[in-house]
This record gives sequence, C-alpha cells and structure tokens, in this order.
Amino acid sequence: MAPTYDALVIGTGFGGAVAACRLAQAGLSVRVLERGLRYPKGGFPRDWDNPLNGWLWKHGQGLFDVKLMQGMSIVQAAGYGGGSLIYANVHLRPPAETFATDWPEGYSRESLDPYFDLVAHMLDLQPITASARGLPTKTQRMKDVARQLGREAQFFYPDLAVRFAPAGEALPNKFGVHQEGCNYCGECDIGCNVRAKNTLDLNYLAVAEQRGAEVTTQAEATRIEPLSPEGYRVTFVDHGAGAVVRTVDARRVFLCAGAVNTTELLLRCRDEWGTLPRLGEKLGCRYSANGDFLAFALETRELWDPSEGPTITTSMVVDQGQGKDKTWFLFQEGGHPGQVAGILQAMDPGRDLKVPVDLLQKELVKALRKRSRAAASMEGERGRFQAVFLAMGRDRANGRLALRPLTGELEARWDVPSNLPLYRTQEQLCQDIARALGARAVYNPLWERLHIPVSVHNLGGCAMSEAPAYGVLKPDGQVHNYPGLYVLDGAALPSSTGVNPSSTIAAVAERNVERAIRDALGNPGWVAPERAPMEPQPFRAGLRFSPEPQPARVVPREDPMRTVVIPEGGTVPSPTPVVGLRFTERMRGFHAPGHVPADDFTGAEKAGKRAGQLAEFVITITLPSLDRFLAEKAHGGIVQGTVHVNGLTPPEGADVVNGVFNLFVDTDSFNERRMLYLLPFTGADGQAYVLDGYKEVRDDDGFDMWNDTSTLYTVIRRGTERDSPVVSSGIIRLHLPDFLQQLTTFAVLGTESPVAKADALRRFGKMFMGHLWDVFARTKLE
Repeated sequence: MAPTYDALVIGTGFGGAVAACRLAQAGLSVRVLERGLRYPKGGFPRDWDNPLNGWLWKHGQGLFDVKLMQGMSIVQAAGYGGGSLIYANVHLRPPAETFATDWPEGYSRESLDPYFDLVAHMLDLQPITASARGLPTKTQRMKDVARQLGREAQFFYPDLAVRFAPAGEALPNKFGVHQEGCNYCGECDIGCNVRAKNTLDLNYLAVAEQRGAEVTTQAEATRIEPLSPEGYRVTFVDHGAGAVVRTVDARRVFLCAGAVNTTELLLRCRDEWGTLPRLGEKLGCRYSANGDFLAFALETRELWDPSEGPTITTSMVVDQGQGKDKTWFLFQEGGHPGQVAGILQAMDPGRDLKVPVDLLQKELVKALRKRSRAAASMEGERGRFQAVFLAMGRDRANGRLALRPLTGELEARWDVPSNLPLYRTQEQLCQDIARALGARAVYNPLWERLHIPVSVHNLGGCAMSEAPAYGVLKPDGQVHNYPGLYVLDGAALPSSTGVNPSSTIAAVAERNVERAIRDALGNPGWVAPERAPMEPQPFRAGLRFSPEPQPARVVPREDPMRTVVIPEGGTVPSPTPVVGLRFTERMRGFHAPGHVPADDFTGAEKAGKRAGQLAEFVITITLPSLDRFLAEKAHGGIVQGTVHVNGLTPPEGADVVNGVFNLFVDTDSFNERRMLYLLPFTGADGQAYVLDGYKEVRDDDGFDMWNDTSTLYTVIRRGTERDSPVVSSGIIRLHLPDFLQQLTTFAVLGTESPVAKADALRRFGKMFMGHLWDVFARTKLE
C-alpha cells in the first residue's frame, strides 16, 4: 500500500516552514505536524501574574519550552511558526569565513547567497531605519556608545522581519495575509499580538496552506519507523484530541522540530524504540549554543526605554585574534516589555532581597521567580533606565546531546572552560558598554552563580558531512543510511553561525528542499516559483486575457554587514581585563551507603573505612572572572573532573561536568564560613547523582585551620535536586601531598602578562587568607 502523503513535515520553524511551502508549491501532497498551538491575532499569553497561564510548554502546552539541563539552559518556542513567534526578528548572513571549516563541500557564502536573497524576499526584511516612526531611544544610545568606544566602524543596523507600515492599519502582505504595522510596543519576543512581525505563519506557512498542505497543530511526533518498500510511518500524540496516539505515512519525512527536539527524537528512535538502528555514533555531537551570552545594565545615566521599538535594532562586530584563537561575535542591544522590568531587578545581586548561594539550577530558578514577584512592586520609572545586552558568536560547537542510560532523560553536555575565551570577551564588552551608559553590568544569574549559559539559538546534533563517520546527514540534509528522511532545521548546521542563525537555517533549508523536490519530481531544473524565470504570456488579439498571477520575483539584497570595517589586527581591544584562575584538587576518603543518620559523617567515614568503601575525586576548578569571583558573595567557580565512589560509579570513575564550587560562603556567624561542592555525575546504573559537600571553616578549640580547610563532609544524592534522597555519606579529605601538588596547578587565564598573573595570584591569596584571618584570628584580637 502506498504511503498516504508524498511528504510529511514535522515542525514549523525556519526549516519546517520552508520545507512545507516549497513541497506544496511543487505540487506534492504535504502533511504538516506542529506540536504547539496556532496563535491568531491577539492570541499570545499576557497573564503577567501567572507564569503557568499559557506561557510554558510543560504547563498546558504554552508558548515557551524551557529545558533546564545540567550543562545548558535551553529556551525554545512551541507554536505554529516555531521560533519565529518569539525571536527578535534579526536576519543576518554569516561572513564567508564561517563556511571555510566544518561545513561540507558545496557550501559557501557565494553559493548560499541566492537562497539568503530568497529568504529576505519571503520575510520582507528591512532595517529599523525603514521605519517612519524614527529610531527608538535605545537605538540612538547604542550608536552613541559605539562612537564613544571607538567601535563605530563595526556598528550597523541589521535586517529585521518586521512590517514598518502605519500602526493599527491592517493591510494584506504579498501573500494576501493581513498585517498591521509595528507600534513599537517592545513585545516581539513574547509573541506579537498585532501581527507586525513577519512570522512564518504569515508567509511561508500561509503559502503552504494556500497550495494545499494539510496542517495539524498540537500534534507531537514521538516515533519514526521505515516502511517497506519505501517511506516512513510517524507516530504522534494528538494533544488537541485528548492525547490520542495516531500515525501518518509518507514517502519522505522532513524533520524540522528544532535542533534539540529533532536530535532527541532521532536519539529515541535509535536508542529507545530501535526503529532507526543505523543512525551513527555522531548523533548528538557538535551541539552548539551559538555563543549566546546574556547580560543587563541597570541604572543607566540616561533613558534607555527598553520597551520602545522592536526587541533588537542594532549590532556591533567584535573580531579579535587569528586562527584557532580568533574570537568573533556580535553584540546587540535588547529590550523587553515594560511589565517584566521587575524580573531584571530581581537579578541584581546588589539588591537586599537575598537568594541563597548553595542552590542547584532548578532551585535557583524557583527562588528568582519568587524574588521577581517581590521586585515587580518596587518598579516604575526605574524600568526605563535598564538595558538588555545580547551577544552571540562562534563557539567551539563541542557540546553533545544524549539520553541518559536507563532513565532516558535528555542531557546537554557543554564544555564551558574550553569556550571561556569567547565568553570572557563578551563579558568584557558588556562591562565596557555598561560603563559608557553610566550603569552597572549584571549577568544572567544562572551564569553568575552556576556558570550555566542560556541558549536561544541551539544548533547542531545532526551535523551534515560527506561521510557517516563524521556526521549524521549527507550534505543535502538526507540522513545517512535512511533515504527519504531529511533534517532541515538548525540541527543540520555543523558549526555555530556567530550571527542570529534564522536566515542561515532557512537558506540551507531552501537549498536542500530544492534538491529533494528535484529528486521527487525527476526534474533537475525545479526552483522555487519566486526564483523561476518570468514566463512569457501568450498574446491573443482582440481578447481580454487575465493570466494566472505569478509571485513577485526575488531581487538580490545587500548584506547589512557590508559596511563593517575590521581594522588590520582586529577590532579595538577592551580596556576591561577579565582575568580568571584555574587549579586542580584531589581529595580522598570513605563513604558508607545507607548510613543512618546521613549527617553522622564521622560514623559514616568509619563504616566506609571498615568496608573498604573508597570515595575520591580529581577536579579542575575554573574561576572565569577573578574580579567577579572576589566581589560576589557566592565566590563561585566551574568544576570538571572525575569522581570515584565504590559501588556507585564505573571502575574508571564518572565524569563531573558543570559542577559548582563556592569558596568561603558566609553563614549566620561572622566567624564561620563554608566551602561548597556540588558535583553532578552519572552512576554505573545510569541514574543521575550529585555529590553534595561542604567544608566547615570555624574557630573551634585548638588550632584546627588545616583540618577545617581539608575536610569535606559529603552526602551523595540520587537525582539532581537538593531534596533528592541521600544514598551514601562520609568524609573526603585533602591530604598534604595532594595539597602540595595542588599548589603547582594554579594557572592564570586571560592574560600573558607576568605582572598581571602575579597580581591575580596575589589577590586570590589575599582573599583566601583574609577569610581565614576573619575566622581564626580577628575575634581573638578584638
């Protein structure tokens, strides 16, 4: 029996919308599955008091899908139009050098430019300067700041997918869909309720439906399996019909659910369902967060007005270094709706509202949510004097998405230390710009406290490559070993773009769906109607003849970055040094599983010693910014390494990734401090565990400074929360030979200056000894 459809498209973001549109235009029968809702004009959530009312995917299939993973906080959209519903409208083309490495043969800026032009045509791209309303306040401020910092030659106005027609007047766009003009409300990234954003449901997807594509929303794909002799069967949950499980068959399947969800679905098909067993070992590799970095500036000298205008209107290029040490990223000003001003204030570590330092990721998010509700009532005009800073750049694309053994939970592994040169430079520029605005730079708390980045531009996981040994997809987006199964979203990109990736995802999808259609039709010359040559119309004398209307034709569009000038030797270096520190620590001891009570650490240590239950770890602690480490009460660092616990970890140990270290955290007593260790790992049973430990630095009777700073009281919890059940407890100690070895591992990051390195070590040592002085000596001398 032949499959029902010629093509099935899963997802409606920048890959899925392109695929659905072109497949339908080619005359193929097309079915589209979208897990989220269709949002009509005025239909986006606006309940500012209840985050569960329409906002979150996990609560009633809301607009935002937020995944708080161990190594990365991921923000995605769920809705008809995918990420276009909540992104900041920016469309840019990566520089030519981006495609020189990691990309398959056949990809270059020159070869992709016709497809970039096609995307620009479909989305009616324009810079903010096209708006008759004039430049928003924050746009003008950013241009002034670029001039102050000597970066004016790298400043430009990016293309935006925004309709700058008169506000409040609904007129049809080129595809016959009515839209209003932008009213400068600042709500781009929470869903445009006036339809001034050129979201994908108003262009590509509208054309797909006009040409006969059948769309099912609230349909979440869960499994893909091959059919014989051709085609695939896709299983999906129909949430709109009470979570009924259904199937649909198609000759070709185009998987476009977003980089993270696409990769997860294929992982489950290979590892959980066993329906796609020939997917290679590179599935999940080369995940990239596109160098995303988030910061804020509070109490600007002059009005910033973050709620005026589109979310992003300007960009600035930073280009430093050469070869593998090159740092390239974009800085963009941001905005937010006025109603969320209190959330930014809640992120200010200088506020009196306290958030405990020893919180894990999900606990920290909950605490900040409570704090933001309290802070919201304090705002008013203050919200007009705060700015959002956004950066994205060329990270190393060395992350990995995988399913945990046994539990099947999706995890994201991200190597923060190896990407620190990029993050450090982004942080420097944020500080420089905040200073130029007369403001204070404040960072995303997940980065500040736990050094977990937030990514809204997830890429990779199903990278294209010529051979299966190096990737998941062929250069045309077709899955190696599975003819007719394609990935056309951000998962296919083999590296970060360094710029807002929406145009690149769409352009690559245009390129590859064109090839898929040529194959399906047996027509090697097929192109999108908007790119096709204008066909001559027949002349009929004496007769009125109304030819079938043809779509407007694509014209080449100039790259907004064409005006950017990079001086020889790179852009202006920041006057703000960001110097970090790194050292390695080894500790060894004993643990007793199931010891009761769990906080009888001495008893657990003795029991573990009698049973030979060894526990040890070797970890490298990285302090990305020494200045921030010294200034903030959390005194936090990143931890990576290996932990061994008899009976819990494999013989070779378990990796610690994105652990947290806090040095000398204040307690309720002036003469007491704690050093905190939170080391997450995966046990031999595939379960998630966290080693939760503290050193108690307190002035007891006798001289016990060495004992206090070398004794780690630990419990091991099954799970990732602080209230997860304790399965083992004991004491792990720093022994003198290991301490002496540790002293040789100190390395200063971010500078080659011997003077600066010596100063960094001096400042760290002064802070360390200062706390010991406060605990052990000050009270005795007062």
